[in-house]
Amino acid sequence: MDALLKELPVHQSLARMFAAVGQDGFWRALVDTLRLLVPLDNALVALMAPGRAPQLLTDFDSAARPDEQEDLAGYSAGLYQLDPFHQAAVAGIADGLHSLASVAPDQFMQSEYYQSYFRSVVGADELQFLVNVEGGVLSLSLGRSTVFGTEEQGRLLCVRDWVLAAMRRHAQLLPPQGAVAEAPAGDLATLLDRFDARLTSREIDTARLILQGFSSKAIARELGISPETVKVHRRNLYHKLNVTGHGELFALVLRPV
Repeated sequence: MDALLKELPVHQSLARMFAAVGQDGFWRALVDTLRLLVPLDNALVALMAPGRAPQLLTDFDSAARPDEQEDLAGYSAGLYQLDPFHQAAVAGIADGLHSLASVAPDQFMQSEYYQSYFRSVVGADELQFLVNVEGGVLSLSLGRSTVFGTEEQGRLLCVRDWVLAAMRRHAQLLPPQGAVAEAPAGDLATLLDRFDARLTSREIDTARLILQGFSSKAIARELGISPETVKVHRRNLYHKLNVTGHGELFALVLRPV
C-alpha cells in the first residue's frame, strides 16, 4: 500500500495526460508526467521530415533563457543539419526512446556544434521519444545539464510504449500545427556553394561529416575511403575556404556574420 501511495502523483498525472490527448494541453501534461519520473531541464516537441527545416511545435524550459527564441531560430535556420537526432530521423528510424549516445557521431561532443550550441541550449545529454507519423517523425526531446543515468533511462523505457501510443494518437486527433519554420538557407552543400570555392563532391561530404562530429576514421568508413585520403580532402577544403580548422569552418558555414 505504501508503494502505491508513493506512486499516486504519477497515476494522477497520467490521468490528466490521457484526458488531454487530442487537446492543446496534451504536451504540457505529458512533460509534467515524465518530470515525475526523471528530472528534466527542458523539453521540445518537433516534427522532422526530409528536405525541410524541423517544425518546432512547442517547448518547455524549466529555466527560461532570454535568448531562447534566438537559439531556436538559429536551429531552424540551419543548425538542425548538424543535429544527430534530425539526421537519424530523416534517414529512417524506428519508433522508440533513443539516446544521444545511440545516434551521435563518435566525436560529436568535441564538435563545434556541441560545444558552442548544443551544450548551452539542450544540455549535456538528450533523450528523444520518436514516432513515425504522417508527414514525418514526431519528436519529444528531453534535455538535461547532467547525463541521464541507466536507472533513469530504465524508468523511461518502462513507460515508453504508452508514451509512444499517446503521441501517435494525439497526432491522429490533432495533426501537428504551429509556426512552420522559415525556409532553410539550404543543405550544407548549398551553403558551401555560396563561397564559390569549387569544392569537389568528396570535399563537400568531408565538410558535412566534420561539422557533424565524425572523426577522420569514421569519415573514412562513411565514405569508403582511407583515413589518409580524408586528411587530403580536409586539407584541400580548408585551403579553398581559407579556414584553419573545424571552429572556423563552423563559423563560416553556419554562423551568420
